[in-house]
Amino acid sequence: MTGAKDYVLVSDVQALTAALSDLSQSRVIGVDTETTGLDPLSDKLRLVQLTAEGSDRVFILDMFRLGDQAVPALRAFFDRDQVKVFHNAKFDLKFLRRAGVTVAQPVFDTMLASQLLTAGYQVAGHGLEDLAKQYLGLNLQKGYQMSDWSRDLTDDQLEYAAQDATVLPKLRAALIPLLVRHGLINTAKLEFDCLDAVVDMELNGMRLAIDRWKHLTQQLQLDMERAASELQSMLREAIVGEVSLFGAEYQTINLDSTQQVLDALRSLGVPAEGTSRAQLAPLAGDYPVVAALLNYREVAKKVQAFAESLPSYAHPVTGRIHPTYHQLGASTGRFSCSDPNLQQVPRGAEFRSCFIPDEGYKMVIADYSQIELRVAAEISKDVRMIAAYQQGQDLHRLTASLVTGKPIDEVTGGERQAAKAVNFGLIYAMGAAGLRAYARNTYGVEMTLEQAETFRSRFFDAYRGLERWHRAVSTSREMSTRTLGGRLRQWRTDPPLTGLLNTPVQGTAADIVKKALAMLANALSGTGVRIIGSVHDEIILEAPEAKAEWASSTLKSTMEQAGRHYLTLVPVIAEVAIADSWAEK
Repeated sequence: MTGAKDYVLVSDVQALTAALSDLSQSRVIGVDTETTGLDPLSDKLRLVQLTAEGSDRVFILDMFRLGDQAVPALRAFFDRDQVKVFHNAKFDLKFLRRAGVTVAQPVFDTMLASQLLTAGYQVAGHGLEDLAKQYLGLNLQKGYQMSDWSRDLTDDQLEYAAQDATVLPKLRAALIPLLVRHGLINTAKLEFDCLDAVVDMELNGMRLAIDRWKHLTQQLQLDMERAASELQSMLREAIVGEVSLFGAEYQTINLDSTQQVLDALRSLGVPAEGTSRAQLAPLAGDYPVVAALLNYREVAKKVQAFAESLPSYAHPVTGRIHPTYHQLGASTGRFSCSDPNLQQVPRGAEFRSCFIPDEGYKMVIADYSQIELRVAAEISKDVRMIAAYQQGQDLHRLTASLVTGKPIDEVTGGERQAAKAVNFGLIYAMGAAGLRAYARNTYGVEMTLEQAETFRSRFFDAYRGLERWHRAVSTSREMSTRTLGGRLRQWRTDPPLTGLLNTPVQGTAADIVKKALAMLANALSGTGVRIIGSVHDEIILEAPEAKAEWASSTLKSTMEQAGRHYLTLVPVIAEVAIADSWAEK
């Protein structure tokens, strides 16, 4: 064991045993790591830095020198019920997991805690350097963060490694009173408990059938060419200018030029204020050229954002897609996803059928039935909506009956589809024009503006609890709102009504999903069933074929139990399927 004034370098088992014995006396420990790169699937864990609360001494474990012989001792150490304090815990937990070390709860993540406290606010950053300066008045030196950790280490590198670990228990001590003051202790625990599932999802990834995807890409490229040709044909008469050398029929508009497209639309008599989807969607029903433009853009986005790029994300080690999940990627508390964004993969079967389980495995997929409507019913205490869910009624069919005036058993499939748009649009106070566009673009339902106004009026006449909730929120002038679980979102300026309404609903739905994920990580540990993804209100598992039925039952019961933790008046239903691809749910 060699040492300096603020750290002890541990490079043999005897020294490791002594260090862990010393640290085990503390109720709280700070944990940090240094790695040879950012990818836990191909890079290596070099250092593990550990410090006890109230101490400035850091034990730096050189994992290259300790090797596999350190793993049993570290497993036992991290299985203790001490509080382990990390910053961006997901990163460290993944590398530790890949090294064979699982970290048991309780875990405290200073980055997640900071994000919870500022949800909705635009702040400079949540890096360790930012938080140390803001909450502790310390200036951390980050110059060695991206240095080469694979070679013999310098004293400067070791001192840098020690400093980050030292501040972690101090940061936790500074953040806890703020979490208490803002009523966020339970939400923080939820986020910390969910970390294990997020680590699972990122390390496990999803398998992509590359050949099937390449065939889909070729088909989409042909679709894009056809859509572009059709659109150019419709825009051609709007082209203004001198005839080219080869004749006017050969002139085209740059479909990616906002100004050229806008000028062409206006020349055709389209009263477009701009070319964004929000500006064009209300015009699509009256102007075929606008519908053609939106169709072209939709196909082009599928090609450019997914079809062409997704195979490049297949990991060279596993061959699977390993996206990054951002636990607090949205101010509502919802996950966001990147590299790639699987949340935006189109729901069409042609796309999702390309995501498949490994040989000998099944996908087990479940999502919550109408979770946002159920949460809205609970929040608003709407008597009619709550009764419908308690009695197992089809709420979309009920709404169709209420807004059309027809008996519920005479409601058609088309009317039920329109009622979906009415339900999901109006719980967030969408106006008639917005409802009309939303119905067309999301559900393929055409309705006149007059019909949308009538449906909107009848909807709030039928669901008086929702109407009272909307009115109360719109007149409250509150600068913050909370989910049923207490998650906080704040605004610095007057918040929009839609934000005040959708945050409690979508945020509570996010709380429910995260509760389910946290419970699942425990329930599935050691079973061979793995969590491979989550998209909004959907959770995806991969299970050995022999355990698929058990996994299905466990997933359904766990998701519904998580729902009951937050909703007491409205039953929560999870619908589950055992499948050979993501498309089969």
